[in-house]
Amino acid sequence: MNIEVPDSVRRETTLCPHDFSCIRTGRCGDREICKVDYSYGGNVLRLACDNQSSCPYHVALGYSKLCTCPVRDYLHTRELFGIA
Repeated sequence: MNIEVPDSVRRETTLCPHDFSCIRTGRCGDREICKVDYSYGGNVLRLACDNQSSCPYHVALGYSKLCTCPVRDYLHTRELFGIA
């Protein structure tokens, strides 16, 4: 799979506990990548998943689960524009 992600985005993602597995395998560690319900912009995504993995970029806000990972935001933007 190995999606090319700009170096600038990778450099922003300093806390990835899964060594960027999402761009190599399409998975977040050993889990499926959560679907995105909504993008607030600025690397803030509301996720559509019931259980939240242990990740420094995941934040619980009330009943919402947010992701602030720059790489996940980049991948989501690619999906929006149909870039495989």
